[in-house]
Amino acid sequence: MHCFFIASEPTYSSAAAYGGGAGNTGCAAVQVAIITERINRLRSKHFNMHAGDRHGHRGLQCLISRRKRLLSYLRKRRRAAYAMVVNRLGLRR
Repeated sequence: MHCFFIASEPTYSSAAAYGGGAGNTGCAAVQVAIITERINRLRSKHFNMHAGDRHGHRGLQCLISRRKRLLSYLRKRRRAAYAMVVNRLGLRR
């Protein structure tokens, strides 16, 4: 069984870039950035090596759904944070 997780260093750099502080990993903007890093890594590395991994595709869909819900929350409640996250991550072109 393979576990894919982000090492602490990229997580804290994302937290500092999107949440204001290195330890603020609970902010919705930081969570979107972390999930986007995980999605990009799965798409680029894991599925190139394991194209038939259907259970991994389900996990990817769960990550995409979670990111979608967090972006919806940001769009409704924190417009400035939503615009900043979308622009920096290159989402919603």
